Amino acid sequence: MREINRLLASASQELMGKSFTVRIAVLLVLVTIGCAHPKPTTITHESTPSQSEAAMAPLKSRKGSVDQTKGTAPAQESHAATEAHQPEAAAPALVQSVTPSTEGTGTASIEKSRADQEAHEKELIEQITAQVTADVSKKVEEQVRSEVMNEMYREIWKVNQAMKEKDERLRFGGDIRLRYEADYFNSSNAILFQPSNPSQQMNTQNNTSRFKYRVRFGAEAKVNDQVEAVVRLSTGTTTNPVTENNTMGTYMNKGSVVFDLAYIKWQPWKALTLYGGRMPNPFLHSDLVWAPDLNFDGFVAKMKSPATESWAPFLTVGAFPLQQYDFSAHNKWLLGGQTGLERTNTKGISSKIGAAYYDYKNITGVPNSPDSNANNWTAPLFQQKGNTLFDLGGLNAPIYALASEFEEVNVTGILDIGFWDPVHIVFLGDYVYNVGFIRNDVIELTGNPNTVKDIQGEQFGITVGYPTIRDKKQWSVYFSFKRIGADAIVDAFTDPDFHLGGTNARGWIVGADFGLAKNFWLRTRWLTADQISGPPLAIDVLQVDFNARF
Repeated sequence: MREINRLLASASQELMGKSFTVRIAVLLVLVTIGCAHPKPTTITHESTPSQSEAAMAPLKSRKGSVDQTKGTAPAQESHAATEAHQPEAAAPALVQSVTPSTEGTGTASIEKSRADQEAHEKELIEQITAQVTADVSKKVEEQVRSEVMNEMYREIWKVNQAMKEKDERLRFGGDIRLRYEADYFNSSNAILFQPSNPSQQMNTQNNTSRFKYRVRFGAEAKVNDQVEAVVRLSTGTTTNPVTENNTMGTYMNKGSVVFDLAYIKWQPWKALTLYGGRMPNPFLHSDLVWAPDLNFDGFVAKMKSPATESWAPFLTVGAFPLQQYDFSAHNKWLLGGQTGLERTNTKGISSKIGAAYYDYKNITGVPNSPDSNANNWTAPLFQQKGNTLFDLGGLNAPIYALASEFEEVNVTGILDIGFWDPVHIVFLGDYVYNVGFIRNDVIELTGNPNTVKDIQGEQFGITVGYPTIRDKKQWSVYFSFKRIGADAIVDAFTDPDFHLGGTNARGWIVGADFGLAKNFWLRTRWLTADQISGPPLAIDVLQVDFNARF
């Protein structure tokens, strides 16, 4: 028993470093085993006979031989009764009774019994130790496995939460467009020169075809609940604001990459959103006044608050620097404002209508004195064709600038009928009028009394199909008619595809989109346009685009 108690004490000390649950479980096992040992068996020893008893031994021996026969049965019965009264034990008896007949044999039996008892106890201790060790090892292994799995699950949860938060705070996206374009010119077109460079002749008679590509990739970061920051890179150049295309065929030269978007969006109140930087077009518009790829540099405030469940008025105002010149306090600006009404999708019908006013400051040319070029900066940094121009004069070769003021009033409306959702029918109407054009001022600058006053533009269109192509076999078809007077809008910012850019043109556009796979679609367009006034210039354009969004 001393060995068992020592084992219990040693196991208890070993378990002090284990977990509380394992220590309690193992100690209960040990205590249970320790309390279940068999009751001790009393060993009876006969005393050493005295001399008188030794003398009487023969007689007793003879008497015993006589009674042997009769004593056998009682002895057996007594032995059986003794065995019947032995208590049941969890383990084999540790001690057996030994009755020596003589002093020598008694001592040897006792020693042998003790040796057997010690050997049995040792065997029992080894069994208990092995059982306890196995139980402890199993429980420790299970606990370690459980703790490791729990810790692993906690770490995975932390990583998932961090990734989810990162996905919510930072989003990436972009698109790639591959384009085949064929430009067809009427053989009766006049020979013209580039307005921005009168010494360079325009191609007006030779059909051409080319391949182009556009790549855009950006990130939107949620700075906090009110502020977002957006950055986007794209192909394109710093000299042409209305296209993001790069043209193939530059002797394997690399394409250029520019910052297409870089702005901060702040929403201090639900009804007010502020923008600053280089941002997407903030106004409700079509491609009548603004090119689809044109983005704005400047500052914008947008206000929108629902008036009813389905109607919400909106107001957008912005200021956009166009050109900064160090030697003049009259820098070029665009100031714009738009108000309108939006109807959310109710019973399958949604619509938007907006009235805008765009006021260009200091973009009209200022003539040079005969011996100076001080006003050359008043010529536009970029122009396409169509606006009325005049030569600034001065010391150098001719430099052409805008002859008219531009204060454009623009009304745009969109009606979306979605009774057959996801197929929609969308009607578009757009009208613009330049109230800044004053014919006498233009005649004075140009010296041409026959100046034509064509200061309005309109566009009407219809689209049938899916509003946005996102999956395979989704489709849409569209048709529109467009007319842009020569001085209705600033030609620099118009669609570069219709009549290959500019104003003083009218014609129509037909096209179709078809989904080839998820986020991958084909677009084909045919654009045909003729010049309204002046020398003849008819241009047809075929475009086949493969678009991928990611």
